[in-house]
Amino acid sequence: MERRLLVSVDRTTWPQASSYPTYPASFNQFPEFWDVNIPAMLLTIGFLTTPSHSSGVSLSEFWAWVRYLHAVAPDQELRLTKAFFELDPHQKTILSDDFGMGAPMYWLARKLNLGQIADGRYFIDRVAATVGAVAAKPKKRGPGKSPDFVARDMNGIWHVVECKGTQTSGEYRASQIGTVGPPATGAVAQKQTIQFPRGYSGQRLATGLYLAVENSPYSSGLHIVDPPGDEEFEVEADQMVFADDAIARAVGARSLRLAGFPATSSIISAPMGVSPSSRPTTGKYEQNRREIVDEKQARANEELKNRGDRETFQSEGQPYRGRKVTISLPAPLWIGRRMSTAITVRYGVGRHFLEEIRSRPFENDPIQETIPAIRELQPGTRVDGDARGARLHVGKSFVADLVFNK
Repeated sequence: MERRLLVSVDRTTWPQASSYPTYPASFNQFPEFWDVNIPAMLLTIGFLTTPSHSSGVSLSEFWAWVRYLHAVAPDQELRLTKAFFELDPHQKTILSDDFGMGAPMYWLARKLNLGQIADGRYFIDRVAATVGAVAAKPKKRGPGKSPDFVARDMNGIWHVVECKGTQTSGEYRASQIGTVGPPATGAVAQKQTIQFPRGYSGQRLATGLYLAVENSPYSSGLHIVDPPGDEEFEVEADQMVFADDAIARAVGARSLRLAGFPATSSIISAPMGVSPSSRPTTGKYEQNRREIVDEKQARANEELKNRGDRETFQSEGQPYRGRKVTISLPAPLWIGRRMSTAITVRYGVGRHFLEEIRSRPFENDPIQETIPAIRELQPGTRVDGDARGARLHVGKSFVADLVFNK
């Protein structure tokens, strides 16, 4: 189930040849079509829209994104069906935001060889101030909003990405991406919220996806720019251990939540209290914080003690524990010449990963040092698909897969 999508990268927005960052050799030199595996893109949406830290249940965890299988028109190019294009404005915005995030992050994961991807707001709340990165107080929207994602590639270089999506027009997509200014606007302003020191700082990208409707004379397209950032702020290299901690906690907590371990996810994402930014205080507030931490730890320990209740399965020869669900589709779906009436979705975390978390205390120290198995998340984020379904792996510690059933 593949659709073509035109990807254009504005190379002129990168610094001159002697400046940094350089234009990635893996990026397109000219606009070109990319064959998007739709199930793989949807798995990416389901994974990345699940919050690393949340006290509730994310609607995206299993089936919210499944409805999008019927949003894609039976066309060679990626277009929306008229039924989904004519949704009420609120639902259209959600779909545009989800596709506007899923398509570019799927593309970038391959092109930049991304290892781990964290929610930008979580990263700021948890560690940016400790590391010393330039981090404006995040707003919910507009300039100053935290960027959508912070990612570290397999070479240890950090990238900041802000994503936009629209069904309105290519011109409106351009306004969403924004301009350098001054003042900077749109995604251009938002991706400048976090900056890393030289030697660690990679691409600072703003992406925009325009989704066309079936039978339209226009084509969908993904556009990517890297406008100049603000003046560099140097962060001491020995402080980057806290950035490593933040992204490891973000990915580990998201993986645990999807696999059905919400209490363990919560103590991993926020080990010192209610939120990722919780810190020791004084008086009755400190007593209250400690009681919250004790309760969170007890719930996580009980959850891990009963880990045998979770589904056990294997993927690529590796054992996982998690959960599985088979979902009947609202209407038959044709995958080439094969008809599917249901899909099976599995989310699992590595059994070795779980065993080591259970055997270690939940502390606030850098998690990659206290729980060595967290490094099993580092071999990279890999997303692929074929006629039977799609798979998403984060190292050996997390897997998500989708299989089409007859």
